[in-house]
Amino acid sequence: MSDLLHAGENAVNASPVIELGFEENVTDASNGKHTCTVHGVLSFVEGRHGKCVALDGRSWIDTGVAQKELGDEFTVECWVKPAAQQNAHADVFGNHVSEGMGFVLQQDSGNTNQFVAGYGAGPNHWVLAPAVPLAADRWQHVALVKTREEISLYINGVQVAVQQDAAPIQLSPMPVAVGLGYTAEERCFRGLIDEFRIWSKAMTAFDHAGIEPAAARETRSLCLDATPRPAAGELQQSWTLANDDTRITLGVTAAGEPVVRELACVTGGRNWIGNAVVSPLPSQVEVSGQQRSPNWRLADSAIEECEGKKLTLRFICDDPALEFISQWHARSGPGPIHHDMRIKNLSTQVVTIGEHPTFDLDVAGAAVLWSIHTDGGTPDSVGVYRRPLADSQAGSRYSVRTAPSGEFIPLVVLESADRQGIYFGLEWSVCRIETVMLAGGASSALRVRAGNVADLHMNLDPGESLDLRPGFLGAYRGDLDDMGNRLRRWLRRYSVPEVLRQDAGYPRVQWNAFGATGKTPGSWDPVEKKYYPLIDDIAPLGFEEVMIDVGWWEGGEPDSDPVDWPSGMKKAAEYAHEKGMRFGLYWTDNLNMADPAGRRQRADRISRLFRDYRADMWRSDNTRGELIGASFAATCGFYEMVDELARSIPGFQWENCCSGGRVKDFGAMKRAVKIFNSDTYSTLHARQAFHDSSHVYPPMQIEGHLGSTDGRFRPRGIAGLKFAFRSTSMGAPEWFLDAPNGGNGSDAWDESEKNAVKSCVETYKTRLRPLVRTADVYHVFPRPDGKNWDGVEYYDPDSGKGAAYVFKPSPTQSTETIRFKGLDASRKYRLSFEDGTQPASVRSGAELMNQGLSLTLAGDEASELVFIEFAQ
Repeated sequence: MSDLLHAGENAVNASPVIELGFEENVTDASNGKHTCTVHGVLSFVEGRHGKCVALDGRSWIDTGVAQKELGDEFTVECWVKPAAQQNAHADVFGNHVSEGMGFVLQQDSGNTNQFVAGYGAGPNHWVLAPAVPLAADRWQHVALVKTREEISLYINGVQVAVQQDAAPIQLSPMPVAVGLGYTAEERCFRGLIDEFRIWSKAMTAFDHAGIEPAAARETRSLCLDATPRPAAGELQQSWTLANDDTRITLGVTAAGEPVVRELACVTGGRNWIGNAVVSPLPSQVEVSGQQRSPNWRLADSAIEECEGKKLTLRFICDDPALEFISQWHARSGPGPIHHDMRIKNLSTQVVTIGEHPTFDLDVAGAAVLWSIHTDGGTPDSVGVYRRPLADSQAGSRYSVRTAPSGEFIPLVVLESADRQGIYFGLEWSVCRIETVMLAGGASSALRVRAGNVADLHMNLDPGESLDLRPGFLGAYRGDLDDMGNRLRRWLRRYSVPEVLRQDAGYPRVQWNAFGATGKTPGSWDPVEKKYYPLIDDIAPLGFEEVMIDVGWWEGGEPDSDPVDWPSGMKKAAEYAHEKGMRFGLYWTDNLNMADPAGRRQRADRISRLFRDYRADMWRSDNTRGELIGASFAATCGFYEMVDELARSIPGFQWENCCSGGRVKDFGAMKRAVKIFNSDTYSTLHARQAFHDSSHVYPPMQIEGHLGSTDGRFRPRGIAGLKFAFRSTSMGAPEWFLDAPNGGNGSDAWDESEKNAVKSCVETYKTRLRPLVRTADVYHVFPRPDGKNWDGVEYYDPDSGKGAAYVFKPSPTQSTETIRFKGLDASRKYRLSFEDGTQPASVRSGAELMNQGLSLTLAGDEASELVFIEFAQ
């Protein structure tokens, strides 16, 4: 292997610090002759050429290389073939320690086979390049390169991620390890590693590694290149689709290449396509281990009048014989245009399909890029991100990533300086939407690619089809609220469960029984003796659902704990039904959604909740393993399972909780009646998470919740209870509290407190729920911060009715002005105040939007509901 070292331009007159070929041993072949130490059980198996090392998630190799041998600039490289499952934070190699020292190539938390290159620059300062995927069960060459200015990651010789930071790397006391990069062995890597080398210089070429040109081309095709692409040729055929908001013109060149020629707002006129480039079809497939480059051509096209207009383009190739369907659907009404794709194997051999983006366009004219965090777990510190682009240089990159561990909502919004914009969304749980600046300044040309994960590596048998990642793109006029209102109308009409569209009684008012039924306060072990008194308490207050949370079962199957629930879950459901309430049950397990057997077993267990216990809703979570799993196959499998449950179980409903809001994507929300919006339960966090997610999702799916993990939190007094209920009822209300009777250790409510909550519930059902279901949402206050006033406005332009939720969370400012949005400036509106903080009045829409409404609230923590309606 050493004779390869002089083949690359970077290796001239250089030799590695260490070189491990793993030919049945861990002997260092470099001049350094380091002594390596094996930890755990190590095995040697067939590698790329000769043998390689196999790591089982418990084994690793101490190379004996001290970081001081590497200097300020260095390269660490190897060939790697990851297993399909990894430990959280699994390390390919590295030596970092928690004090901000060393470097690592590490899995991004629990996001399976998404890897981050990073280094420590001192306490609380970690420099991390963006996470990139490594395909499971495939050989890939990886290289972490550290210069004085940046850290970068190369895959198959192509730079795929970089983070600039001149902060010097801090020396770690830990020697460099292979299969681990930290002091905790639970972070060991699973998979194969071969040809490990460290160089005391930064490298940019890896000719010596024997990387196949086809592998480099495939990686390059998946990377977002800042080099402007050539404009597509003339269109031989073209089609224009439009709905109330968005117009798109698609075409095909003489060479059979698809092109998006126009993307515009119907009422705006701006064409956002700055450079009409070819939207690539799948460029690489694999047959019998050999890479093939399909030569696609348009076979036919069809236009169908179906809820608007649908265009289907069918492409075929001969070697191998494949069919690729690209379908664009402009459904009637406002909102975006939907795109989905399917590839079919028409050959007689197994064909392996790789990653393919849903959208890949060059656009121009954006001044701002918006993205929105899921707030999964604890609400993000920023939530709604606004990135000005005018000062961005060519090559600047912005990535929006979603994953079951909680990242961003899979949506990017680009906004011009003249109140126009476009947006891209993906119906997927594991994906990225990436942008790169092609030109900075006023022209602000960007390449936008949505969908790239690169873990897609699916074998298609002869005749088998695969649906690829669907998505949507839209155009709008106005600001971010206007975008959200147009998108939500489309989502409500076409992309939420049918029951939400048809039943005006949704969202129901729910009480989660975690805080009220624990064996001890905060216990993950609910008991029957506290459940029935809870139902007797909350049914008279108007609550419509009860959810039994984690821990009601015994063992690995959904079998009621016979000691804690002697009457069983069916009896619990019947009692709730007798009181006029719906009944939900939590269930979680660790089954692999990429595996058909795992899907069947989980589906059988979930079916039991409905069949055996008469549950009305299944609440998901991941306390015993991943709900979905961070892969294409797992996402496909999970969605397939939920769709089959919906088809086979009458009245099936899913409450989506994956550690609180982490699976907040359009594919999941298409199937869930509601989502547990974050995994912390204060009034502030409830409002923060709602503020962020309500820019995108219909509020009737966004579940507010209030409580504490120890089960002891208890709002106090009429004003406190109103403040708490309103904080959680801007969307789908849910309480996470002890019962009003104080049966789990809190103080019992007095009659005035019960009456206050009963009144809040009634107001929600009669006056607020109709607005939550269908009205537009305006963020008339800044994001909640616990100090300044916050709140949102609902307004239905058809009925002229609306409401503003107003919160004064601290005593610092007693008076604030609300400037309404979206009203008819020429109409008069009657204002009324739920708590009577000021007399009813009539104001013009122009006055309410321009001068606003001045409101004074007394007390340290106060709230109000301001209702508006057309004055006759």
